Amino acid sequence: MITADGLLKLASLSKLSLDGIDLDEMARDIGGVIDFANEVSTADLTGFDLTETDERSPLREDIVAPSVPVETILSNAGEAVTDGNGGFFVAPVKGAAK
Repeated sequence: MITADGLLKLASLSKLSLDGIDLDEMARDIGGVIDFANEVSTADLTGFDLTETDERSPLREDIVAPSVPVETILSNAGEAVTDGNGGFFVAPVKGAAK
């Protein structure tokens, strides 16, 4: 299990800032992700050839088609920013001080 101190060390090595974040909550969340990854890694894959391709679903041809309008996508955003490239939405920071 990762601790708040371990999380700070990892953040330092990764050059990430965790200012204003609840370290204990973040450590619990990351620990949950690690636990899930460990659980998935124990799955029994006997009988599965992971290098085999499925001929029933071949790769499809890439077709250029119009995208969803930026305004439609941003209409569901809590906080949206429009710029010269169309725009983007701002995701809330989990555990950040309010």
